[in-house]
Amino acid sequence: MDDYSEANIKFHQAIIKLGGCDPIVEMTQNLFIRIRAIRAVSLRQDNRAARSIAEHGRIIEALLSRDADLAERLVRKHTLGLAAHVEKHCAFAE
Repeated sequence: MDDYSEANIKFHQAIIKLGGCDPIVEMTQNLFIRIRAIRAVSLRQDNRAARSIAEHGRIIEALLSRDADLAERLVRKHTLGLAAHVEKHCAFAE
């Protein structure tokens, strides 16, 4: 699971880099440092890792078919789904 967690972060970093916006790449580097613990915990809960893998597959398919609108919707759904999962299942000190 630790290997997947690390690969998961690298996947997100690659997608962001493909956007070609260096300021966003730099901003998200700092965010990934902060959310590493959240990802490590959340991927072990409620079958989140399997769902994440499936969601990533659909995002990749949309990118490969050059369907930007679908890719955007899938990325947004994936991101908001993680946020909802963390809100429901995780308690982190602030």
